[in-house]
Amino acid sequence: MRVWIRNRPDGVTELSPPIRPLEPFDRGMVIATAVIGTAGFFVAGVLPAPVLLTVLVACLAGEVVLATKALVLALLRPVADVHEVPRFAARRRTP
Repeated sequence: MRVWIRNRPDGVTELSPPIRPLEPFDRGMVIATAVIGTAGFFVAGVLPAPVLLTVLVACLAGEVVLATKALVLALLRPVADVHEVPRFAARRRTP
């Protein structure tokens, strides 16, 4: 996992993971797979309609939550220098 080091103008240094756990294309692929699989079970008669609707609403709600989070973080966080640090960079020792 990578870490962002943010040096804010007010003197606070934040360590945080990247905002999105998956890239947008990857999230779209996961959502499409869930929807296609659920629709297949619905068409086969194994899954009732309310469950199909619940899966569709959950996928849409997840995307709305991620978009809202990105917008809120972009508006509320002050502009800062961001340095991306690889996972084991801090553990390497220089002789």
